[in-house]
Amino acid sequence: MSSSNCSIKSLMSLNELLDATRGTLVGNPEDFAFNSVATDSRNVKCGTLFVPLVGEFQDGHKYVPQSVEAGASVVLINKSEYEKNGKIYDDLAEKGAKIILVENTLHGLQDAAEGYVKKFPNLIKVAITGSCGKTTTKEMVVSVLKEKFNCVWTQGNFNSETGLPLSVFNIREEHECGIFEMGMNRENEIGEIAKVLKPEYALITNIGTAHIGILGSRENIAKEKRKVYDYISEKGCAFIPENDDFKAFATENVKGKVVTFGVDVPVEKSGAVLVKENGLLGIVFNLDGTEINLPVSGMYNFQNALGAVALAKVLGVTTSQIKKGLESFRNIGGRMEVSEVVLTNGMKVTLVKDCYNANPDSMSKAIELCAGQNGKKVFVLGDMKELGEKAVQAHKEIIELVKSKKIEKTIFVGSDFEAVCDNSYGVYFDSVESDGIEKEILDSVSEGSVILLKGSNSMKLGNLLPKIISESNGVEA
Repeated sequence: MSSSNCSIKSLMSLNELLDATRGTLVGNPEDFAFNSVATDSRNVKCGTLFVPLVGEFQDGHKYVPQSVEAGASVVLINKSEYEKNGKIYDDLAEKGAKIILVENTLHGLQDAAEGYVKKFPNLIKVAITGSCGKTTTKEMVVSVLKEKFNCVWTQGNFNSETGLPLSVFNIREEHECGIFEMGMNRENEIGEIAKVLKPEYALITNIGTAHIGILGSRENIAKEKRKVYDYISEKGCAFIPENDDFKAFATENVKGKVVTFGVDVPVEKSGAVLVKENGLLGIVFNLDGTEINLPVSGMYNFQNALGAVALAKVLGVTTSQIKKGLESFRNIGGRMEVSEVVLTNGMKVTLVKDCYNANPDSMSKAIELCAGQNGKKVFVLGDMKELGEKAVQAHKEIIELVKSKKIEKTIFVGSDFEAVCDNSYGVYFDSVESDGIEKEILDSVSEGSVILLKGSNSMKLGNLLPKIISESNGVEA
């Protein structure tokens, strides 16, 4: 398969890719081109650079032949793989594929992405990370900065060791500003992907307890998160919450300006004043004399918005542009989605769906918010994952929190909650597939109830929705 069959303009030249990856070409250098990058062979199309990844249970090299058949014009492979199966790759090279040998394909992907980003020296590069709220904050920042700049940004939560490199390959000449989310679930993941982007502006939403089971302590999490600031120059800015107890530690080596944000920043510095909370309908606040209606609820989302405001101001976005951007913001699927729905038993209720992810911080915030609403409360809470040795205490504390809020019915789902269950409070199910769970929910509600679904994505709480909601509602699982 030759790239010339695709009639494409290449994202990088052969020399640029070889220099970036320190790779070696197998095949004819003529007609070298690729215009997309994929690590999943199912996403390969004509002109794709395919990067097979090697994991604990899967070796992507076995998909190289079918990726070339599907149109991949360039493939990165490990040198060790070529030493074992060189004839396979020589044959593919004979058919026109460009095979690039690298030491490690994951690092090759990251190095290629780093080299690609260097082609855009005038791009305003913004990174956003944090223990919770980073995707919501990223979407708020995008919504605001789009009012001033031609932007490119992380789609969904492509924020990992592979997701961030794939995301930056969406940068094009016309883009003025790139907003990229950075996540982690292992040591030095932020360091690796910060090296790819080298952001001039970076925002940490908070230093919390997400992934504490992997990293061991909040201090270790802070050590990782602060690596997002490593490439900020004297002209750049680091943004961090005013009230974060790791603020000084996280910013101690920052070369650029440190800008704090949040509800604790004095109005004379932030220009922001809370006017009122409209429950699940959102928040009204005043910014430099302009009233803004933020269409998402919770003081933590107000905090996220203030982070977006602080960043926008530094980049010269006007108050009217900030207002338009925030008022047009819509939360992405699975994160504090609020809707009025009719259940299969005919009851009309308020459904709060926040089951994309969960950790002690985000679950506590969702509980606090929904506990303050009118109507009977029915909470369906799923296990919080990746907490390691902290899991037992964290799940106990959530049970104590909902007890203190006097929630009328709480349904706990998962082995972590069941392991610390309080037999005097709540109902416990192994999973969303357990017999009777949907009946328990339906029997617990009354007209005007508030139902909260909150848990880690792997708990699949969204799978309950087709079982309890009338087909006429159109709410997605």
